[in-house]
Amino acid sequence: MDRLNFNHLYYFYIVANEGSIKDAALKLHVSQPTISDQIKLLEEHFNCLLFERKNRSLFLTEQGKLALKYAQQIFDLGSELTNRLRNNVEGPKKALDIGITHMMGHYFLYDSILPLFKSKELSVNVKENERHLLLADLEEEKIDMVFTDSKEGLTNNMDAYRIGVNRTFAIAHKDFVNSKKTFPKCLNSIPFFNYTNDTFLKYEIDLFFSKSGISPRVIGEGDDIDLFQVITEQALAFTIVPEVAKNRICRNKDVVVLGELDEFQTYVWGIIKKSYKGPGYKLLSKGK
Repeated sequence: MDRLNFNHLYYFYIVANEGSIKDAALKLHVSQPTISDQIKLLEEHFNCLLFERKNRSLFLTEQGKLALKYAQQIFDLGSELTNRLRNNVEGPKKALDIGITHMMGHYFLYDSILPLFKSKELSVNVKENERHLLLADLEEEKIDMVFTDSKEGLTNNMDAYRIGVNRTFAIAHKDFVNSKKTFPKCLNSIPFFNYTNDTFLKYEIDLFFSKSGISPRVIGEGDDIDLFQVITEQALAFTIVPEVAKNRICRNKDVVVLGELDEFQTYVWGIIKKSYKGPGYKLLSKGK
């Protein structure tokens, strides 16, 4: 049988992902001619061209795209096999490990994963961390999925599923709803409790205020949503919060919605590896 050389396939896989032989050579710590020779041998094995060169750049042919698709699956399965054997994993996982980026807890509708907790054969573990660290854990299969507000920076063996929409609202105690001005101009006459500089919302809010000609008196800053709730309920200031927090805080009938900040609408993404078909996959695949 004419066997496929997986070393040749791996060199092709790295070149396809890096976009050039030069970058692939740097990553693999080999010479460019070595990689070129390996790809040439692979093309001879397949009896077709995998790359075509245009304006000194490499582009995958249709056959190359198909080869990359299979290569991705092959090396994903290789990583999964290595992980299972090295960690003495036997049979299906009995835990679902979920990563959520910082501040995502304010946006994420936990109702969407509550059915998973009802399983008698599955435990669900949720941890919060920086986005790049969670994606690294996902790549190494230390966690099964990541919930975040962006699908940027994913590797080729990851899939992003849109599972929700982030909407943002300005809320306040009803005692502040006396201004004759409409939203958002009415915010000028109400004290404001803002986020800290470490929070991505702070930049968005400052930009919104600048565009709208708004400059409320800021009484303080914080990141704890429970503190935002107390500030709002005690009529100390208006706050700007995600929809999940708005729904919770507005259970207090003294708290009202001043208006929605349409510019802040973003999506909630669930990220998994393409090879993942474990618990929770059906939850995400509905949002593909």
